Formats: sequence, C-alpha cells, structure tokens
Amino acid sequence: MNDDTIREQIERVRDEAAQKDFEFAEVRYAASAHSGLMLQDGRADRAGAGRRAGLGVRVLRGGAWGFASTESPHAADWLSCLGDAADMSTVSASRQEEPVVLADAPAVLDEIHTSFDIDPETIPFERKLAAVRGYEEASAQAAGERVANLMTGYNDARQLEIVCNTRGTMISSRTVRTLVWHAITAQDGSVRQRSREIRAGQAGFELVEQTPAQELSVKAADRAVALLSAPPAPAGKFPAIFHPSIAGLLVHEALGHNAEADHVLAGQSILEGKLGEKVAAECINVVDDSGLPGSWGSYRYDSEGTPGRRRAIIENGVLKGFLHSLETAGKMGVEPTGSARADGSAHRPLVRMSNTMILPGEAALDELISDIDMGLLLRAGQWGYVWCEKGQYTCHAGEGVMIRDGQLAERVRDVSVSGMVLETLANALGASRDFELEMAGNCGKNGQSMPVNGGGPYVKVREIVVGGQG
Repeated sequence: MNDDTIREQIERVRDEAAQKDFEFAEVRYAASAHSGLMLQDGRADRAGAGRRAGLGVRVLRGGAWGFASTESPHAADWLSCLGDAADMSTVSASRQEEPVVLADAPAVLDEIHTSFDIDPETIPFERKLAAVRGYEEASAQAAGERVANLMTGYNDARQLEIVCNTRGTMISSRTVRTLVWHAITAQDGSVRQRSREIRAGQAGFELVEQTPAQELSVKAADRAVALLSAPPAPAGKFPAIFHPSIAGLLVHEALGHNAEADHVLAGQSILEGKLGEKVAAECINVVDDSGLPGSWGSYRYDSEGTPGRRRAIIENGVLKGFLHSLETAGKMGVEPTGSARADGSAHRPLVRMSNTMILPGEAALDELISDIDMGLLLRAGQWGYVWCEKGQYTCHAGEGVMIRDGQLAERVRDVSVSGMVLETLANALGASRDFELEMAGNCGKNGQSMPVNGGGPYVKVREIVVGGQG
C-alpha cells in the first residue's frame, strides 16, 4: 500500500471509533524492512532480509483496555480489528479492579523523517558482506594464532510508525538504523578471553564507512589478546572507578528499569514512595533523553503520539521523576513523559527507556584516581542483571585496571561487581567531565525488544564488591 492509502484507512478506523462509546481509541500502523548478516570464523553463519507490516488497535471503554492486531492490508479487516478490540475491552472490564484513567496530552499533527546519507536498501548484499569480512580479517590479523573464535555482524532497519487517536493526533515517524559489531574470543593455553565492540546509530550505511576496523574489530582483538596475560581480578571490597560503559550499564539495568512507572505501580521497584527523597550522592544526576540526534535509542514521538523529551530521574542525588505512559501518568496524576514504546503492531505500548545516562560532572579522571591507594578502574561493560524488587545488581566488566598509589597500574581480567543499587549510588564520590554514550543495544521487556542506549562519565565509588574469577 502507498502512504495515502494507509492514512485513509487509518482515518477511517479512527472515525469509526469516534462514533463508539469509547473513552479513547488509538490506531497504530507499523511497518519495517530489515537486512542482516553474520560471519563466524570466516563463514557465513546467518544472512537474511524481511519485511513486516500491520495494524494495532487499542480502545478504552468502561475503564478497561481492549487490544487487537492484524497484518492484513485490507480496510475491512482493519475495521474488524476495531470490533475485536471493543470485544476485548468488554471482557477486560469484567475483571478490572481499578478503572484506567489516561493523562491529558495535546493533539499533535506531524511527520518525522530521520536523516541519513546512504540508504542501506541501495547497498548490494555483496558490499555489506565485504565490509563485514574486512572487519573479521583485520581482527584475525591483529590476534594471530591466539584466535579461538571470531563473530562479526551487520544489521540495518527501516521503520514506519503512524499513530492516530480520537484526541486528534496523527503522527508519522520514519527511522533508519544501522548497526555493526564484532566479537572475538582469544585463547592462550587454558585461558580464554572474549571482547566485543559495537557501533550503532540512527544512520544509513555511512555508519559502516565511517567506522574503520581499527576502531571496531582490531580494538576488540587487541583487548582480548592483552587480557590473556593479565592476572584475574582480586576478590574483595575496593574503591572503584566506573568507565562510562559501566556507568551506562549500571544506570540502565540497575536504575532505569526501577524508574519505569509501571514497575513502580506494580510494587516491583525500589524507588516506590521515594519521590523527592535523596537516593544518591549529590554528584549523581540521571536523565533519560529520547531527543538526542542520531542516537540509537532516540525518537521524536513515542508509540502513543506523545512527544519525547529529556526526563529528569535524579537531580543532585534527589529522585525527581519516573518514566510514564499516558496510563501510568494518569494513575499518578502527573504529565506523560513520552516513554510508551511498542515493538511493532502486534504489541501494546509499554513504559520503556530510550537513552539513559548519568550526566557528566566537573572532575578530571586523574583527580578521581589520585587519592586511591588500592582500587580498580572497570572498563568495557558487557552485561548486567538487576533484581528490581530488591535493588540488587551484578555487572560484568570486560577488563579492569588496578589503581595503585593514585596511578593506573596493570590490567586484570574476569571482573564482576555486585551490590545494592541505592547503596552504590549513595557511595558515589565524583563524576568526570569525560562522557560517552555508546552502549547501544536492544532491551527486552514483556516479550518486546526496543532500541536503547546508555552511558555516562567516569564515576568514582567509595567501595564496591568485586568478584574475581580465575
């Protein structure tokens, strides 16, 4: 279908909904086209492309939601989808303990097109494969005989989301995202070390052309090889400096999910009941900002048609706010923050993060390190896990550097840190002027995956539990 036909059919469903006894109705069309490939040890491990499009209809009647979706392109099926959503709201109302109330949001009419230089759809598969193969070959050359495994991947996606509702909103958002990554496992005897680098953004194929192997695959290879001769990290409690990648991992996994208002309302967040209270050291300022140009997690409007913006979560250590949808904002009596995002047409919008970060401070890295007699600089954030209800987290760093007598010393490997979120934030002693936002990835929640980004400055923490691994 062309754009005009899509909009006409959406408006027809919206107009039909406006004649019903709904408190609110939303018609959302989502279409995507993607391509990707992955090499493993020089062989094509996976390659493919695909397209998908569909309609999701959500209605609020009697204080209860009804939702239905279809991938049919036919107008009659779209109208039937509205009827199915209405039927679901009736079923939901019979089980609803508390009526849904939506926050007010002004009607918006807009069309958004993210900018890019080279359309990935115009690039032949062979050219994409050659770029990926070039990264892998450069890594293999850098690591030499110590290579145990190489994996390199490329993905691009073009997405269209049209949001239309009975409040008068009609928004069309087109985005293009491109991502390239490389992972290497190096081995020396019984010691194996894995390192990974990723570059991603709202951009076209120019992202690949602007990312030389030295900054991606060779960087990963050099780190993995260097760690083979590094001793395991010591176990115990130490002062620590978090690299921006670790700060980003921590703020997303350990704090960001706790700041999602649906978790708060469900009693699954350690931040429940703490608005206006001091929950971190004064040097900690945390925001979620969907308006950063070109960032992997950015968007202009969320999947409810609410404008995205910078959302203050913590200011000078004080909890200032949560991330909200229309529903959670209505329940808490606050303004929506444009944080409701849906993964395609078959899912309803959920409260989600975008670009979540600790804001930079005023210190230089040398200043943060200078008074540490024995501690660790944690770098290359890889993965993390948080138990939201308890605020307990674990983060794994790809590498560590010992700090001795106020100076950076030897590398160490196999570094994991754990602790309680609010205790760690309260123990922060400073944040650097240096800042990075390069933790692009896809965050999963309730079966939906959304692009997000994270980062921050170097953050100094008075004490952290380090679990070294042999």
